[in-house]
Order: sequence, then C-alpha cells, then structure tokens
Amino acid sequence: MVHGGVRIGIDIGGTKTSFGFFDEAGKLVFFEKIGTEKDYEYLKDKMLSSIVRVVSEKGIKIKDIKKIGIACAGQIDTEKGIVKFSPNLGWRDIPLKTDFESFFSVETYVENDANAATYGEWRFSFSGKPKNVVGIFIGTGVGGGIIIDGRLYRGSKSLAGEIGHMILNPDKYPCNCGSRGCFEAICGGDYILQRVRRILDGSPKGKIWEMIRNGKLYVSYVEEGYYLGDEILKNIWEEVIVYLGFALVNIANIFNPELIILGGGVIDGTKRLVSEAKRVFEEKAMFESKRHLSIEISKLGDRAGILGAAFIDGTIG
Repeated sequence: MVHGGVRIGIDIGGTKTSFGFFDEAGKLVFFEKIGTEKDYEYLKDKMLSSIVRVVSEKGIKIKDIKKIGIACAGQIDTEKGIVKFSPNLGWRDIPLKTDFESFFSVETYVENDANAATYGEWRFSFSGKPKNVVGIFIGTGVGGGIIIDGRLYRGSKSLAGEIGHMILNPDKYPCNCGSRGCFEAICGGDYILQRVRRILDGSPKGKIWEMIRNGKLYVSYVEEGYYLGDEILKNIWEEVIVYLGFALVNIANIFNPELIILGGGVIDGTKRLVSEAKRVFEEKAMFESKRHLSIEISKLGDRAGILGAAFIDGTIG
C-alpha cells in the first residue's frame, strides 16, 4: 500500500510505453512497460486500464493521485495538453490531457518526451545544479531538451528542443517529419535499422547476418558487427558516429551549455558510440565552446522520462 501523495509518470515511446508511480520524494513505487500501439484509441485504453489495475493492486485511492504527467515524442501544446504532431507515431491533435482528466478527474500535464527526460535527469541526477543543459535522447528517433539559466526552454509556442530535426546533411535520408538529412533520420534507431535491412535484403551475408536471432535486429548488433570488421556495416556505423559528433559540435557552439546529457535506447544499447562521437566532437568543436563542457550519459536510463513527466509542470520555463 502507498501512503500520501502519488504521482504517475507515463512515457509514450516509439516502441514501448513506460509508466511509473512515484511518491513525493521521487521514489519509484511501481514501474511497467507495455507495447506502444500507433492506434491512439487502442493505446489509450491500454494505458488507462493499466493504471486502474495498478491503483487497485497497490491500494491507492484516486484522491491520493496528485498528478498524472505524460511524456510523448513530437510537438506538444503544453497549455492544452495536445500532441500537435508526432512523426514517429503518425499522430496529430491528440487530446491526451482531456482524455485522462475526463477518465480519472486528476490533473494531467503533457510534455515532449525529451523535455521530460532532460528535466528528470537535471533535477534528480544532477540536483538541478548546472544552469545550462542540453539533453539528447536517441531511441526510435532523436529528441532534445534545453535548460537555459535553470529553466526549461520551450520557445514561443512550446515547440523548442526539436534537436532531432536539425538538418545535418540535406542530401541524406528522408525523415518522417517530411524533410531530409535530419539528425534523427541519420542517427535514430529505426532509421539505422531500415538502412541495414535494405542492405541485407539484397545481400544476406556478413557478421550482422550471423548475429540476428529469430529475425530480430538491434542497433547493438550493428555496432558489434562493425567492430568485427563487417564491410556491409562500415559506412552505416561510421556515418552514425560522425553525425552524432557533428550534432554535439553544433549544440556546443550554439548553446554553450555546461552539460550535454546523452540517453535513449541507442545510447544505452551501444558500448563505444559515445566515446567515438566524442572524438569527432573534440576535433571539430571550437575550443572555448568545449573547454568547460561535460558530456555525460543519462543516469536514469529509461526512467528519466517518466520521472520528469511526473514532476514537471507548466510553470517550469
């Protein structure tokens, strides 16, 4: 049984949706993952029923739920709690706030997933001490969050932080946002795997083919195959390393942060990507921009988003 105030954090990702229950100190009481369905009505019903089940199992009263925070990839109208556009989910104008508040009668706040994860890391892993921070989260796609002078920066219409859609090379791959050569289209996990699958369809050989288990392909296999000398993967993985390094350079030169936090499934699932990208960064970034900058890997892992969502609100930034 949980006593006192409870906060619920939900993080809707491209492949998995995580949700957690926290006490007011940020201690995790319950954590679970379910598969993400792009059919919103279906996923909404799954999320609502999962929360109802946990509330019942843990003996939580609805009146004890202080807040529900939902993090979702894409452009969010934080005032109205609407997902305006989520490229990876194919969602437009999804009324998350209204749907959850009408079901539970509990205050619900909706935030961009990378904003929530950046805030969660900044507040709980780094005690809110660095005043200028950029978070980059590479999973299915690429999201970003920006903290300036100790406040989350949302921009004029709450749409800031779309780091994944900064164009690094307009001659590169198409992105779900409708553009080409975005950071996400080059380094996002789904995009990497799409390029590998296209090659394997035409030439099922090499180290990567040997590593595939039951037809499943992971970004970690791509990295491993590259270091085993798989020629099929050489250009693909070197491109990911170089363009991640370039993205770090751009962010350092533009924002001059004290800290860049790197997280997400691609970062967590690979062994040398960050260190290799840092080498590119060190070669290309301007000296003064990098001199006082620390680049750290997320400490909260896949719980950063739900923790941030549970505690962030519209007054931050």
